[in-house]
Amino acid sequence: MNEMSNMKYRFERFSRNNVLLSILMVVLGLLLILWPGKTLEVAAKILGIALLVGAAISCFSWYRDRHLQSSYTTLAIGILCLVAGLVVLIAPRGVITLLPKLIGAAIAVNGVLNLAQALEMRKQGGNWLGAVIMAALTIVAGLFLVFHSFGAMKVAVMVIGGIIVYNGISNLLIESKYRKAGR
Repeated sequence: MNEMSNMKYRFERFSRNNVLLSILMVVLGLLLILWPGKTLEVAAKILGIALLVGAAISCFSWYRDRHLQSSYTTLAIGILCLVAGLVVLIAPRGVITLLPKLIGAAIAVNGVLNLAQALEMRKQGGNWLGAVIMAALTIVAGLFLVFHSFGAMKVAVMVIGGIIVYNGISNLLIESKYRKAGR
């Protein structure tokens, strides 16, 4: 397998995983919006489960692609998601105080990754400006969660849910634009 087809294969695998995780984000966000009165402990457990699912997907991807040199990054992400998911499930109350900040940091990092994808689309001559705007909004939304704690947890849960839904939808839209640009 030559280097170009190897890169294309890795991107296609990443792309499928990204779509699945984005759909999970939308579902999780909608649950948080629709039932904000539920305890944050339940939200933390849902996050823990989502992290474990992400860990399983990353570890499976690593196992499948273990012959590729860059597959160890996927394994490292899987291990980090596994540890984070277990910590959240074992001590959800301790994590609850950090939940908005953790989610915000994850969303900001995801926004940076979206920005990198958008800039790659620019090199390919695709419609990249909308993707850059969505990525920038994702970064701002994530940083907002990191730096502004809310007094009313019910409002915080709804805002987190809305941002997670936005993040999942923007990931799916950017992914769609990126695939069209690559054709």
